[in-house]
Order: sequence, then C-alpha cells, then structure tokens
Amino acid sequence: MHSRTAISFLLGLCVLSFSACRREPPKSEFFHTPLPSTYDFPYVNYSGQTERLDQMEEVMEYIETANQYGVQLDPAVLSAMFANTNGNGNGNFSFISEKDIKSKVFEPHRSVFEDYFSTLVQASKSLDAAEDGIAGVMYSEDGSSSRLFTANGYEYAELIEKGLMGALCYYQATALYLSDEKMEVDNEEIVEDEGTAMAHHWDEAYGYLGVGNNFPENTEDIRYWGKYCNLRNAVLGSNEKLSEAFRIGRSGIMWQRYNERDSAITLVRTEWENVCAATAIHYINSALANMDSDYLRNHVLSEAHGLVKALFYNPERRITQSQIDEVIVLLGDNFYAVSTSDLQQARDMLAGVYGWENIKTTL
Repeated sequence: MHSRTAISFLLGLCVLSFSACRREPPKSEFFHTPLPSTYDFPYVNYSGQTERLDQMEEVMEYIETANQYGVQLDPAVLSAMFANTNGNGNGNFSFISEKDIKSKVFEPHRSVFEDYFSTLVQASKSLDAAEDGIAGVMYSEDGSSSRLFTANGYEYAELIEKGLMGALCYYQATALYLSDEKMEVDNEEIVEDEGTAMAHHWDEAYGYLGVGNNFPENTEDIRYWGKYCNLRNAVLGSNEKLSEAFRIGRSGIMWQRYNERDSAITLVRTEWENVCAATAIHYINSALANMDSDYLRNHVLSEAHGLVKALFYNPERRITQSQIDEVIVLLGDNFYAVSTSDLQQARDMLAGVYGWENIKTTL
C-alpha cells in the first residue's frame, strides 16, 4: 500500500509495512453476496472504541464546566481522566473501563495534550471577561451561551476535542488498524464475539468513526467524526461513500478477497480525509461570515485549527505537512487579529489541494 515518506517517518514506530508479503486473494468458486446497505456483518465488536469515545465525552463535559465564570479546572482530574486512573478516571468517569485515551493517542503528540490541559487550567483561573490579550469567559451576543478563551482567542476545549479526534480516532483508524501490521494477521480462526483477528481490527477502525452498525440508514446518535460526516453529506455525499468503503473492506475480509480489502483501505482514508478537510473549510467560512463577532469567530477558528492539524494523521493524505503548516500560519496565532484575506487564502489553499474550488463557499 502507498504511504507518504514524511508521515511514514513519524508513524514508523506504529505503522509497519509488510506489503511485500501480502497474500494474494485465494481462488474461490463462489462470488460475493450483494454488499449490505449497512455494516451488517458477523461478529462485529468495537466495544473498546465505544468506551474511549464515551471517555472523550465525559472529559469534554468536565472541560466545558469552565465555560462559566468562577469554575476552575483541576489538573489532577484532567490527568486522571486522560490516563483513566484506577479504571474510572480516579472517580471522575461514570463507568468502569479497562481502556484509556492516553495510551492510544499518537505517542509523539501525547505531551501536546498535557500542555493543552495546563494552558486550559491556567485560563480557567481567570475571573476577567475574555478580550484581546486577556484570558477569560466570554458570552455570546445574546447572552445565551459562554465559552472560555485564552488571551489570544483560542478556545482550548475545541483544540482538545478536535485534537483527540485526530490524534486518537483518525490516527488509530487510518494509520494503525488499517496498516499492514494489523491487516496481515490471521483470517481463519474465529474468536467468540470478535471473529477473526483481521476482521476485528477492521471493526475497531470502524468503531472510531462514531456511528452505529445501521449507518448510514440511521444517522441518529452519531458523534464526533460520524457527526461531521453527516454534516458534510449534502455536499460531498460522505455518508454513503465512507460507509460503503468500510463495508467493501469488511466484505473483502469475510470473503478473503484481499485486493478488495486493500482498495477499500485507500477509499476509507480518502473519504475520511475529505470529511476532515471539508469541515475545516466549513469553519473557516463560518469565521468569514462572523468576523465582527469575537465570540463566534474565535470559536469556529479554534475548531478549524484543530481539524487542519488533524489532517496529519492519515498515512495516505493528499495534503503535505508544509501545506498544513502554511494554513495554520494563515489562521493566525491571535484570533482577535486575524484578517479576512488570510482566512480566504487558507480556505482557498485547502480547496485547491482537494479540487473543491467550485464548492469551497458552500461547504
């Protein structure tokens, strides 16, 4: 399978390449049954991924308590939830689990989140109203909601959420579970409640999408990447494309047609990257439409910033690291001072990479 040199260097410890020893699809006297319209396969189990998404939700719920004046976050709580101390976040999770977030985050970037937590905790100590140069809580224009911003207008709650969507979910799915290391495993022995090792790894990648087995027919109760896939669906047709890619790969594994599995790996990576990039453009467009609102502009630019950085984790990404860096520079290091021309240039650069010049203003 193709992988880019730049990211392969950084992911090398986690994503090993065994392309040279890939098995050819065995001869078979039967053909596929029709591809199911949903993820309807035997032995599907991604409970570990579901538990980590549940932990992410409760981490974010705790972080968002600091969106109110006078609520200071406890660094020990954030650390315990990140590592899942004692199996329940040291009493801060509502459920028991053997899983944790920290150990599954792309290893070189784990310290990034610990730095995010530290910055967030410091900002939460402020009793000032947020403005340019001053960290604190800011209310929306109608007073119905409030958010915690740093002195440069960054909303670290969004940087953390979008960061974990990238460094945990997107990385684990596209770079780890769909890697040669995880795909060149046993596909004969069936383990109770999990199926074969290969099928289980594929299901675990699917689990990080944040949708149910009945997606895309049912788009209720979806979260994180599944939510954004659905939000971009009207323009990109992303629900069916990404779902179908996962279904093709799982069917290929079931029928031991590994050429179809390998084609589906590229399709999954491509369509997931499309969702990530298109959502970043969507938030830049939202900032451009709300340049006069510090509250809205800073909020959506924080989301865009996190999603642009998340593009890094796909080993077959079409955007280069230098392009990612350039877009981040254009988004600015002070959201209070960002210019319309810089945001337009950032959007246009992303649209150019993905061939979306004709739809860049509608995403």
